[in-house]
Amino acid sequence: MKLDIKYINLMHILVQGLLLTFIGYKKNETYNFLYYILAVLALLIPFSNHLPRLSFDYWNIINIVHYIIVIPMFLYIAYNGYYQKLSDSEYKNIFIFGIIIMIYHSYKLFNRMSTSSI
Repeated sequence: MKLDIKYINLMHILVQGLLLTFIGYKKNETYNFLYYILAVLALLIPFSNHLPRLSFDYWNIINIVHYIIVIPMFLYIAYNGYYQKLSDSEYKNIFIFGIIIMIYHSYKLFNRMSTSSI
C-alpha cells in the first residue's frame, strides 16, 4: 500500500516532528515509552521507504537520508534518551530538529494542497 504524499507530510508533522519536539522540550523528564515509539519508528523505515538505488534523483536522495541519517539518529536518541545519557545541548538540537521537520513538512503540505485540484 502506497500512501499519498500529503498523508506522509501529515505524519511527519503530527508524529515525528511533535515527538522530537516534545522529547527535546521535556529533556530528562520525557516518558520512557516515547523512546520506544521513536525506536519503533526508526525500525519501520525500511518497510515504508524503498531501498536506495544508485541514482541521484530527488526521491532516491530522500531514501538515502532516511537510511543513513534518520534511522541511526532515531535509534541513538531512543537508546541514550531511555538511559538518560543525552546532554542539554543534544536535547536542544532534538527540539530544533523537531521544529524544522514540522515547518518543512507543513510548507510541503501547504504547497501540495494549494496546487492540487479538489
